[in-house]
Amino acid sequence: MAAKIYITGSGGIVGRHALNALAELAPGAEVIRNRADLTNLAETTAALAEAGPLDLVIHLAAMVPVADVNANPAKAYAVNVGGTINLLSALAGSSARMLLCSSSHVYASRGTPIPETAETKPVSVYGQSKLMAEQAAQEICAASGRSLCIGRVFSIHDPNQTGSYLRPSLERRFAEADPDAEFELYGADGLRDFLPASAAARYLARLALSDAEGVVNVASGKPMTVADFARSLAPFPLKIKPMGQSNNLVADVSRLHDILGEGNA
Repeated sequence: MAAKIYITGSGGIVGRHALNALAELAPGAEVIRNRADLTNLAETTAALAEAGPLDLVIHLAAMVPVADVNANPAKAYAVNVGGTINLLSALAGSSARMLLCSSSHVYASRGTPIPETAETKPVSVYGQSKLMAEQAAQEICAASGRSLCIGRVFSIHDPNQTGSYLRPSLERRFAEADPDAEFELYGADGLRDFLPASAAARYLARLALSDAEGVVNVASGKPMTVADFARSLAPFPLKIKPMGQSNNLVADVSRLHDILGEGNA
């Protein structure tokens, strides 16, 4: 019998790429897209009941944009933590495996690649909400015997991103910038682990379809400064003026590659 997969957040950048990855990696699977408001337990429970028996739940839905989270932290916790708890509550009695998409923002800045065993020390409301979602999922799944994999996604980018994410923010500034003037860039010297959203989504889909459990970093493992990332996108040579404090978030991806059998590729 074909696997039955329930996915949340399928309308987002990562979600759309995840649907494409699932179509390729699990072509016989029945994929059900969540339509419920996950902050509403009754609505979520009704949606899961309508879906029927499930084999796998891929939970991507989250409130992510920094500006939105900072402006309304209560809603961020309601979506990121409350939505996760409601989804698991609605799954009571089901043995479906879960893949929870989390974030590198649960980590503190570190000068060396960050392993999954590193201390979690969020410095933002978004990071704290994602860590709390992880903790809730771990405790609930452990109590119910549910298989859980948590993918901590690092710095993704996509040409179709909008809003306050780094790539669209830079592209808006490029459109208005004077090519001959200095380009002020906050955190320019900080190291990040940039990965196209399509690649991140494929990693998440592969982890979901595997039997991996626990936390797994989802990233390239290749450090790049924010300045060099900006230069890679700019339509003209940038005269970057570093501003503010820089910090580093680069992943140790050994576990990811071990699980997926990729060596150190």
